[in-house]
Order: sequence, then structure tokens, then C-alpha cells
Amino acid sequence: MKKLSTIILLLAIPFAWISCDKDIQINDEYKDITIVYGLINPNDSVSYLRIEKAFLSDGVISQAAQIADSNLYNYKLDVSIKSDNETIRFDTMTIYNKENKEDDIFYAPEMLVYYAVTKDLLNTEDEYSLKVKNPKTGEEASATTKLINGSRIPITYPRPGGKLDLSVDNDIEFESTKNARIYQVTVRFNYAEEIVDHPESRTYHYVDMVFQTQESQFLNGGEEMRSGFSDTQFFTNLENNISPYDSDPDQLKVRYYGDCETIVSIADETLYTYIEINKPSASLVIDRPEFTNLENAYGIFASRSSKSQTNAIHERTTTILKDMESLNFARSMFEFK
Repeated sequence: MKKLSTIILLLAIPFAWISCDKDIQINDEYKDITIVYGLINPNDSVSYLRIEKAFLSDGVISQAAQIADSNLYNYKLDVSIKSDNETIRFDTMTIYNKENKEDDIFYAPEMLVYYAVTKDLLNTEDEYSLKVKNPKTGEEASATTKLINGSRIPITYPRPGGKLDLSVDNDIEFESTKNARIYQVTVRFNYAEEIVDHPESRTYHYVDMVFQTQESQFLNGGEEMRSGFSDTQFFTNLENNISPYDSDPDQLKVRYYGDCETIVSIADETLYTYIEINKPSASLVIDRPEFTNLENAYGIFASRSSKSQTNAIHERTTTILKDMESLNFARSMFEFK
């Protein structure tokens, strides 16, 4: 009996301890963790890095994320990228008018970013190392990326200097380039509009038709790739993205069609892996592996680039545009330049 009483007493001790401590601590002890997001494009005149810190909150995490002090260090970090030939140092600046979507949980419309003027400085043959040093803690985060060069992408259709006929089924055809894994084609239609009888009101706009990303099988370049669309897809996209001619009776607009840009955007293997791991899943298993290519930090430091080619649009396409009464296209915008 005495032995049984001793066992019951021992079992009761942890339950008594739990019942006395009513405050359950969900959060671990705070640890300084740097978060870095950077996509380096050798064709950019200015390169930007988003560098923040992880944070804890006892309240609603989505509300805390909208407070800039939750995400930002209140002092400047030492940030640079370096190759065998040069070192480029980053400073801080605040960008304004950042779009704040309804479902965006991060602070806006202002954002602090790190930037560096990189016009004609980045060598596409080099590998670049990122260093982020915290001057207060001495902690240093690092990563490397090999730059990729979109300007080398051969776009075989539409042909340079030729006219693009959007009234028929089309295939945008190009070849993969070295060290790039994912590709995305955008067909950009440029146009101008003005209020009827008010030429001083003229403004310039564009509508993008964006295709699904696709992956190359290899990283040595030269693969034939294509993105296709039907003869009606282009015009349907315009109707879905340009307001009808008579939507505002007090400001009736006349429009002028321009040219089309074919843009092939590319990114490296690192960004491809990051997207694949973080894309939505139909699985009931919600755990997914953490992915970062940074040492002593989380996030991604990768390379991207693009190739753009401009083509005039074919007369068959302009005929259909003029017949689309709801959009009121009158003539080419180059006629009044």
C-alpha cells in the first residue's frame, strides 16, 4: 500500500506543476536571424537587396508584420557583393508608393532597401559573393551566385525587324542560354490613349500577356523552346485589361496602337529550386523543407536576366484592332510622333 501511494504521488507532481503554471510560453527565446532577398541582374543600372530580420510576436503575427520596426534593423548593415575583380558596396534608401494589396501582410507603402549603382559594372562571366555583416553583433551572412546573361538568348520568332501577326496562332520561339533554368515569355502590347478632342491628355500604356514558366532540361544552353498562343488569346487579353471606350461618357477616349515587345525573362537554378519548394501544394502534408542558399541567414541570393525584342504589328492585326468598337483604336501612335 505504501508503495502504491508513493507511485501516485510521483505521478501527481507533474500535473500539479502544469496546473500551477497557467501561462504557456509558445515562443522560444529571441535570436537575431537575418533574412535576405536578392536577385541580381547584370543589365540593371541599380541593384536592390531586401534585407530584414526575423521577429517574434505574442499577438497576431500578420498584424505585427505590418509594423516596419518588426522587420527592420534600426541601424545600417555592412553589405557588399564581390567578384575576383571588384567589390560593390550597398547603401540604404527608402522606396515609396509600394503597392499594398489587400492580402499583403508586410508594411507599405514605404520600404527600406539596400541598393548599389551597378550600371556597366557586373561581369556576366563572374561569380559574385554577397556579404552581410551586422556591425553590432559581428555576425556575417554570405552567399554566392553565378550571373546569367539574357542578352545572349536567340529569339528565332518573331524575327528581328519583322512584323508580328497576332491574328493567327503563334509560337514565340527561342533558345535556352547557359546557366539559366527557368524561362517566362511576356508579349507586351504598347498603346496610347487620349480624351476625345483633348490631345494634351495623351498618355502611354501597355498590356502584358504573360505565359507560364518553363524549365530547360540542361544548363549548357542551345535547347529549342517555345510559348504558344491562339489567334483569339491576344485580343481577349486586351478586352480584359483595357476599359471600354464608353465606360466614362464624360471622358470618351480614342486609342492608338503601337508595337509589341517580346520579353524572355530567365533565372538560375537557385531561384528555380526556391520556387519549386515554396509553390502551393495539393498535398495534405503542410510541412515542407526550408530552402536557403545563404550561410548564417535565410532567404535567397540568385541571378536573373532578360532579353527584349520589339516588332511592329502586322496589318492583319491592326485591322482587327480597329474593328474592336469597345476599345476604339483609331490608328498607329507612330503617326503623330
